[in-house]
Amino acid sequence: MSLSHISESLTRVVPRAPTGGARTLHDLVSIFDGLEAQDNPDAIVELKQLRMTTEEAIAIPSLGNFVLTDWARKQLASLLGIQWQKWFQTTSREEQADEINRRLWRKSASMRIRTSREAVASNGTAGILRAIVTPTFSPVGDSLLSRLLVGLLAPAEPDLRLLRTDITDRSVTYIIAIGKPFKPGDDKVVGDIYGGLIVRNSGVGFASLAITISLVRLLCTNGMTAPIPDAVLLRRSHRGITDERLLDGLTRNLRELPGKISEGARVLADSRSRIIQEPEQEFLRVLELGRMPRRFLPDLQAAYALEPEQSMFGISQAVTRASQKFSSEERFDLDRAAGTYLTHIPSAN
Repeated sequence: MSLSHISESLTRVVPRAPTGGARTLHDLVSIFDGLEAQDNPDAIVELKQLRMTTEEAIAIPSLGNFVLTDWARKQLASLLGIQWQKWFQTTSREEQADEINRRLWRKSASMRIRTSREAVASNGTAGILRAIVTPTFSPVGDSLLSRLLVGLLAPAEPDLRLLRTDITDRSVTYIIAIGKPFKPGDDKVVGDIYGGLIVRNSGVGFASLAITISLVRLLCTNGMTAPIPDAVLLRRSHRGITDERLLDGLTRNLRELPGKISEGARVLADSRSRIIQEPEQEFLRVLELGRMPRRFLPDLQAAYALEPEQSMFGISQAVTRASQKFSSEERFDLDRAAGTYLTHIPSAN
């Protein structure tokens, strides 16, 4: 099976689950349970024990052959010093396998291999290779995390409505609505806002666990990280996380949630009075604050042209509007950059 055929089959598998029916966090717990039930126990394997087949699958001792997700392929390419698309664009499957196996044979390092029994459109494979991470990688299960959040939030917020859910081969991201929609001040342009939590987790080494306060405008469903300096309630790398430490951090930080949502909404409303003269320079500032490449600039400018309000609010809304056309991971970064930008509102005109 060629690389293009693998990509086509993985398109049907990743996102890892349909989430259209997930209206609440309770629904999402069930989806995570189903996904994790298909995961194999992690295997610690020396890289030189792995082999790529001529069908472009990775053979893992005692487990079988697994098709790489796009993310796992990037991880393997990085470990082996390979520019995958550039090197193998015109090679045969046999030449590709020979080159990769030659490099694997030289690697004695042990890695944690994460696989799933999810079916793909190819014969003779045992499932999907999801990640190649270090042996010390300590994932936080999405089902565990969502259950902890249900236990902490449900007494005050029984519905736990979801405003957005994205599950990809790299990360899981969802937004939980907190409270009822409200209007900051009397500004009809800003309109009603939902306060919430953005939860982003990655069991494959793409990103740290992060739980961040968010604001979503009901008028256009644009969302952003709340524009306050301490919007991140919890951030943990996947190293030595215990259930107790996770629960303790969530319990402490969620107490401050209502006040921080109100403060973020006030800053968002105030941003309409902060006039800007050079939109392009403001967009470059957004990208710089978010540590993002300039390749996003044309899309931000195009979004701004659809609703050209010359204020910091207008800039932030153009960013969140443009973000909806990108991948879940890029959207997360752009929405975060929009909120960070508004935390730099000057104290006076």
